[in-house]
Amino acid sequence: MEEKWLRLYEKLVNTDTGFDISLSTKLERTFFVAEILNTYGFEVHQEEAAHVALSGEEPYLTLIGHLDTVFKEGESKTRPFQIKENLIYGPGVSDMKGGIITLLATVEAARKNSINNLCVILNVDEELGSKVSRETFYKYANKSVCCLSFEPGGVNGEIVASRKGIVSMNLTVKGKKGHASRLHEGANALVEACRKVDKIYSLNGAFGDLTLNPTIINSGEKSNITPDLCNVYFDVRFSTKNDLENCRKSISEICSDTSIEGTVCEFSFQERRPAMGFHPQMRTALEKAFEKIGRRFELQHSSGGADSAFFYEFNVPTIDGLGITGGRFHSEEEYAFLNSFEPRVALSLEILKYFDQKR
Repeated sequence: MEEKWLRLYEKLVNTDTGFDISLSTKLERTFFVAEILNTYGFEVHQEEAAHVALSGEEPYLTLIGHLDTVFKEGESKTRPFQIKENLIYGPGVSDMKGGIITLLATVEAARKNSINNLCVILNVDEELGSKVSRETFYKYANKSVCCLSFEPGGVNGEIVASRKGIVSMNLTVKGKKGHASRLHEGANALVEACRKVDKIYSLNGAFGDLTLNPTIINSGEKSNITPDLCNVYFDVRFSTKNDLENCRKSISEICSDTSIEGTVCEFSFQERRPAMGFHPQMRTALEKAFEKIGRRFELQHSSGGADSAFFYEFNVPTIDGLGITGGRFHSEEEYAFLNSFEPRVALSLEILKYFDQKR
């Protein structure tokens, strides 16, 4: 990695952009990245949760990445950017400050190869679910011929060809209060919920690779009162809309069947991120790029959601995991492989060349 990228990498990792910092502050702190894009000839503006840089005319070759991390304010002072041989450490060093550096180097290489019709979106709320910036992504998905996302690659160098979508599911059971010693006086919402949870959990494996995992349960007021309300949160991951819809029908049947008289059950789905499939045009582009660089990378189907799916939802050929590779994401042991940088830039450039010729 060239010294200029290394110094920029260090500055970025040592700039706190965590969940406890306002969107406006994160945009302000990372404005130096937008200024770099401006020196490459981009017209740069800020939206509510993203820097957007445009060059040339639509439809654009779009590159995306997020500048925020999961780490609290002050984390970079506790464990700043550090290099140990081929490994780099620091908050967000893989997810995805290293991806931002890879993206910027790809943009520079694209400029040197006379690729001009580019769009770069760098948001600051990805780790919060991209609730604000998703409107920016949707707006530019309609103006994009492809999307390259620079989330970190796999620990063995994998490229993320597809991703699961994410749904938040809330299960609510209502019952009746009563003295805890007199079972007949109440209708225990907690017990009914537990029975429902067991049945819903047994649906894992029934709908492709869709998973349902109960992660939070809340119930009860006092130790001597039968709980009349129980709420259970499920993390749901899916690869196809069909699997999700079939799962929804099964959950509806489970919820309609009551085992404790006096209880009622309902549930809701809230889609947080759509799924991302492997677009046939991107499959072709990858094969051509592998031939050009004389190297292949394994393809991965990820259970984690990401912003790239917002583009795939509009049928835009999309690829992810182009960022610097590493592991232990979202932990204090997070690391990145320094020597994965140049191969990722080379691959990303060839993908851009392919779609630039197809415009």
